[in-house]
Amino acid sequence: MYKFKIRNKTAIYLDHRELINNMYNKNIAEAEKICELQKELFHFHERGKDIDGHSVTQKPKTEAKNVQQANDQTNARKRKSKNIKAITELTHFQAVTEDILQHLRQYKQFQLIEKHTDNSFPRYWEEITAEDFPIFNGANNTTAFQDCKFGALSYIIPPQCKFFNCQVEELTKLLPQLTANSGGYDLIVLDPPWRNKYIRRLKRARQELAYKMLNTEQLSQMPMQHLVHKLSIVAIWCTNSSELQRAIVEELLPKWNLRLLQKLYWLKINTNGKLIGPIDTSGMKKQPFEMLYIACHLESEPDFGAVLQNVTTILSVPSIVHSHKPPLLPWLKEVLPENPNCLEIFARYLQPQFTSIGLEVLKLMDERLYTKCSKSVV
Repeated sequence: MYKFKIRNKTAIYLDHRELINNMYNKNIAEAEKICELQKELFHFHERGKDIDGHSVTQKPKTEAKNVQQANDQTNARKRKSKNIKAITELTHFQAVTEDILQHLRQYKQFQLIEKHTDNSFPRYWEEITAEDFPIFNGANNTTAFQDCKFGALSYIIPPQCKFFNCQVEELTKLLPQLTANSGGYDLIVLDPPWRNKYIRRLKRARQELAYKMLNTEQLSQMPMQHLVHKLSIVAIWCTNSSELQRAIVEELLPKWNLRLLQKLYWLKINTNGKLIGPIDTSGMKKQPFEMLYIACHLESEPDFGAVLQNVTTILSVPSIVHSHKPPLLPWLKEVLPENPNCLEIFARYLQPQFTSIGLEVLKLMDERLYTKCSKSVV
């Protein structure tokens, strides 16, 4: 993790793979095996180009798609006229981003990836669906990796973690187990399955690959008020939908007895240290960023979490796996207790010090996504 200031604001670079590897292996005994994410999972190049920077030829659009695109652009122009404030904010952010990336490239040596290596890595995660797992829960309270097997596939369980493989809608039924030995969680991370075009396309292609999308009303029913305490931090990943962002601030946070601390940009950069695509100041096209909302309890002290309010941007090379978000604990631990009790809802992988809940908690723990070796030879 690297923290730096640009224009009196703080930006943070998160090396997703390095942070996960450190979290998984820092307390592993010398004689035990360690597991590291395959580096090919982070061979992310510029959108619309191959690794060498050459344009990728796109398939011709059908007439129906052209009509739909024209309609989308017309609707976008209408939204634009109503959202001048957002456009001004994006224009300013675009200028700040150029300074951020220039500084980051001076700090970190980004390297070109060998030709076509990212295209050769099998997409194992697309073979795994919720139907591959029963409804179950588990834990690893040891200081070594544990293995478990479902069908023909094997999964690794990192040290010091708990998990519940179940529908998030069942969260209320889990409260006795989740709150038995604590007065709430110090950190809660949510990456809800917001409605978006990618998931709708995935559902049309293969129903079993896509998770169930939830609306704001369904999310508001989660018993978050029973999972937080007055010093909790809650992090919510969100798309660039202004409607969903408004719902977080105006509907979800009040319902959960939370207040907003900070709204951040998560900038996605490629392995050359550049944005994966241009920032579109009109707000009409796909953006190279998503949003992250940081909240705390309504009854927390006014200055609680103030150190987080100066952070406006986090950056990372994204995983090539959809919704494989970077870990936030290495950054947020500066406002958390020494050994925080953490919870992730809609989890897609396991982390030490976390209880993870969702129908995909083991999806990215497939041993084929990791390399294994003895700690003594590293």
